[in-house]
Amino acid sequence: MSSLIEGLVDEVSLMCLARVPLYLHPNLSLVCRAWRAAVQSVELLRTRQEVNFTEDFICACAHEPDNIWQLYDPRRNLWITTPTLPSHIPHISYFSAVSVAGKLFVLGGGHNPETLEEGDEGIFATNEVWSYEPVTRKWALCAPMIVPRIMFACGVVNGKIIVAGGFDASRNPTAKAEIYDPEKNVWILMPDLNHTNNSLCYGVVVHGKMHVLHMGFSTVQKFDNDEQAWKTDICSWSSYPVAVVRDVVYVQRFNCRCYYKNKNAEHIEIGSFGFHERFESGMASLGNEIYLIHLGYVTVLRFGRGGPPSCRQASPMTRFRGIILACTSMRV
Repeated sequence: MSSLIEGLVDEVSLMCLARVPLYLHPNLSLVCRAWRAAVQSVELLRTRQEVNFTEDFICACAHEPDNIWQLYDPRRNLWITTPTLPSHIPHISYFSAVSVAGKLFVLGGGHNPETLEEGDEGIFATNEVWSYEPVTRKWALCAPMIVPRIMFACGVVNGKIIVAGGFDASRNPTAKAEIYDPEKNVWILMPDLNHTNNSLCYGVVVHGKMHVLHMGFSTVQKFDNDEQAWKTDICSWSSYPVAVVRDVVYVQRFNCRCYYKNKNAEHIEIGSFGFHERFESGMASLGNEIYLIHLGYVTVLRFGRGGPPSCRQASPMTRFRGIILACTSMRV
C-alpha cells in the first residue's frame, strides 16, 4: 500500500482510515485500488486497535437467506450484511455463536431436516468452527472442536470459548466439554459434565462462570474455575432464550414475556412483547440493553439504575425470513 492519502505517510493515512466506521468501508473500497486493499488489510485492523477505535454490534442470523449474517450498528441504527458463511452445510442450524477478540465465531450445528431432500440424511452434527473478521469482511475456518455437536451450551470466559453438552454425531447426548483459545487456535478437553439430558442445552456466563442448563430441567451445572470441576445446583430460570445484564439473568417465558429474578428469588415480569413463539426469537445483551429480535423486528430494552426498563423499536433486519437461528453481541 502506498500513497493512500496525498501528502501523508501511509502510517498516518491508516490512522485516518481506521477511524472510519465499518458501515462506510464498502464506500472506501470504491475510491481506488489502494484504499480497497487498505480497508481489507490486517494492517487496518491492527491500527484500529492501536488508536482504540471500537464499535459495538448485535449479530443475528435468520433461517433465510441461507448462511447470511447481519450486524446491527446501534449508534447509527442500521444493519450491515456479511458475506455468506462458506460452510459446506446449507441452511446450517442448531449451532452456537459467540464473539471474542473482535470476531464472530459460529460453532457446530448440522443440517436442518426441513431443508433435506427425501432420503438424504445430511450431516447431523459437525465440529466446524468459523470466525468472521468484520474489518477485513472475511470468514476463516478455525481449528475444529474435538466433538461434533448441536444444541449445545456455549459461552466466553476470560477470552476463551467454552462448549459443553448437546448431541454428538451419533445423535446421543454428550457430557463432553472443551475450551478454545482463539490466540493459539487450539481446543482442549475439560472435565465432563456431571450429567446429560435428552433436551436442548444452552449456556450462560454469570459472575465470570460458565453455567450449563437443559430445557425443561431445574438444575444448572456451573464450572468452578478454581477447582476445575462442574458443580450442580438448583436453577429457577431454566428457560430460553436468555440474556445477561450486569450479571442479572433475563429470560423469555410464557408467550415471550420477559422476566428476571430479584434478590428474593422472585420472578419479576418486565414486559410482554407480543411474540407468538419465543423459540422463533433471539435475545442478546449489549451494555445496559437487551435486544429482542423476532421475525426481523427489533425491540430494545434499556436498563437504568432502578425501575422498569425503557423500551424502543430499532430498525428491522433488512435480510431475513423465518426464525432467528442465533444472535450475539460483538465489540470490534
